[in-house]
Amino acid sequence: MTTAQTSNVTTVYQGSDEQFPNPERGFFMPFTPLDNTSNYSLQLSELQEVRNNQMTLVRKVYVISEFRNKPLSESFLQTLSQDLNTARQAGVKLILRFAYNWVGGGEDSSRDRILSHLDDLQPILASNYDVIAYMEAGFIGYWGEWHSSYYGLDSNNEDRKAILFKLLSVLPSERMVALRYPNHKMAIFDQENPLTPNEAFNGTNRGRTGATNDCFLASIDDWGTYSDTDRGIIEQEKTFLNLDNRYVVQGGETCNPSSFDDCPNALNELERMRWSALNYKPSDATEIIEDWENQGCLEEIKRRLGYRFRLVKSVTPTRVKPARTFSIQLEIINEGWASPYNPRPLEIILRHRVTRREYHLPIDEDPRMWMPGSTQVINAVTRTPDTIETGTYDVFLNLPDPAPQLYN
Repeated sequence: MTTAQTSNVTTVYQGSDEQFPNPERGFFMPFTPLDNTSNYSLQLSELQEVRNNQMTLVRKVYVISEFRNKPLSESFLQTLSQDLNTARQAGVKLILRFAYNWVGGGEDSSRDRILSHLDDLQPILASNYDVIAYMEAGFIGYWGEWHSSYYGLDSNNEDRKAILFKLLSVLPSERMVALRYPNHKMAIFDQENPLTPNEAFNGTNRGRTGATNDCFLASIDDWGTYSDTDRGIIEQEKTFLNLDNRYVVQGGETCNPSSFDDCPNALNELERMRWSALNYKPSDATEIIEDWENQGCLEEIKRRLGYRFRLVKSVTPTRVKPARTFSIQLEIINEGWASPYNPRPLEIILRHRVTRREYHLPIDEDPRMWMPGSTQVINAVTRTPDTIETGTYDVFLNLPDPAPQLYN
């Protein structure tokens, strides 16, 4: 592109099967407690290794058993804050979970104590949400998985609602919380219908509540993820997730090999439930990853978890003048299994080939609405700056992080 009178050029692009990391999607590396009492700090070298292995997500579970009957300590909060800063330095984002027990399960804490712990966490979540991909609901029951609660919190809908709503209130509105069981979301919001397009990303509690499956493909009902082993009920709840997950995050983990985890069924379930994030090689799922590799679907799973946008065609002007509007047409297909669940803007970058100076031109589009398998034709009208340098420019399409500190 040069700066002068305009004419257009059409460019068609080839697709690629290349594996490359994109933010907030794909396999994640789990960092889990070693016992029921200690929390170790994340090390920069560990997270850099994750990033070098083409992953941008890390799940960190914090065990807070020592605080069942008292506030979170300043040293614990400092560890959490330090971990988030380390993630920022390494170029990864964290999926957070807090639990009062881990190895072997055990006692959780009372509703009031959980609510007060969420107040303790609020300042850190608010100042570091840029490196939080999303949060798993946690806190309740064994492993924070919302079952087997010592205080009966998992079976009391008012308790579940109070804890979820409090978590959503202390977590900035730009981020989502993932629930373990789809029927819990239906009960908490007294709504069995999935989110509608009009509710998409509207900032309400329902619109910010996604899903996490802690035993994906482990049995007919994914070890209780679905509320019954009856195939009809399972089908209803899967249909709910298929539609609800258009606008909220779906993540989780495998937990044991089964007859349900072979490639054909795994690919079908990942696509149907619009998975964005899945664990990679924890101790109890290594065999599943190896099976997927041997059966030939692992590379496809790596490519298609979350969003994968491909530029199909562009129509761009060959010449533009300073301080003038111009049009660019873009054709983009989402070849992933989900769309982005966190906000992410769209912009055109003009980079001068000699001086390397860049001009960033925002485009009014929301990539979160680019559904899997759909093609977007974007007719963008933007304006060159008054002071743009004369010369030849390369044109780039960019989806930057909204946080200024992560923009590049």
